[in-house]
Amino acid sequence: MKPYQAIDCGRYDYLELACIRGYPLKIELLQGEILHGKALITETRPDKSEWLLVQTTTSNRAIRMDQLLAITPEQEGAEFGRVLIASAGSEI
Repeated sequence: MKPYQAIDCGRYDYLELACIRGYPLKIELLQGEILHGKALITETRPDKSEWLLVQTTTSNRAIRMDQLLAITPEQEGAEFGRVLIASAGSEI
């Protein structure tokens, strides 16, 4: 995997809000995979990479934030809609 590329702070704020609210999310990854899961927490690991932890129907999963294309809350009345996480320079 390539070295971690930090995401934009404004986009990170949406991930934090999703965790605080416990939103169920549709998560689109850069490689085309789509996941559905409840946002749990964000974490920074010792190598300074940032991760989103989500609870799926089968397990908890950690997703490196620079692998996210977009998130969409799947809860009615959510405070935001679909948010593009990947920057313009990301490989899609």
